[in-house]
Amino acid sequence: MKKRFSLFAALFLLLFLFSSIPLRTNRAEAATARPQSGDYACILTDSAYFYSTADDKRGLFLLPRTYYVRLLDYGDEYCRVEYLRDSDKAKRLVGYAKTQDLTFVDYEPMRPYLYYVFELKYRIEDSELTTSDFLTEIVLSCVYYGDYKIGSETYCYVLRSGEFGYVPKPSRLYYEENTEYADRLNNSQPDDESSETAKKADKKNKSSPAQIAILVTVCLLVPILAGLLIKPPKRPPYDMEE
Repeated sequence: MKKRFSLFAALFLLLFLFSSIPLRTNRAEAATARPQSGDYACILTDSAYFYSTADDKRGLFLLPRTYYVRLLDYGDEYCRVEYLRDSDKAKRLVGYAKTQDLTFVDYEPMRPYLYYVFELKYRIEDSELTTSDFLTEIVLSCVYYGDYKIGSETYCYVLRSGEFGYVPKPSRLYYEENTEYADRLNNSQPDDESSETAKKADKKNKSSPAQIAILVTVCLLVPILAGLLIKPPKRPPYDMEE
């Protein structure tokens, strides 16, 4: 009788210990989706450079904040990206951006790139030419790609007459920000809260490998212990009445 009680107590203890273990998943074990070629990344800082090579000494210009680049190849330190598309005025650029400066998104932006064209006027300052028939002013269209700062001076990286180069930034150069990322973020906040709640609930219902091992052990022990508890006692080798 004492042996049966001991086995029953051991079985009850195992079941109690397992039921008291919180079922949760280590956050570090959660897999993070790796960005794929064709994904877009938003520029959310004023210091994200577009590089000609994977080298921070070869920065061509600062990518316009709130606009996007399209991923070609993902790297832990640098990503190969493209900016703008070929058109009658602009040219597609392929280069690199630091991975830490990119905020990847799971949608295709409606207006990923900034198309901004401004005019530069070059005037020939010569008193003799101003009264003649010679051309004294030239107006050239420039496709703006981004700023480039040298000390206190700011220049623009532009496409002008089919060639890339730098020009002094006009004082009146202004472009509107792309609000798509901020709008999507604001609209998705309630869903994000619900998603976070669902994730927390899901974590409570998931078991770690160690907890699964304990469960398997308990499942193997239960029938053994149960069999010992219900096993009928051995009959004595002789008849008590005799």
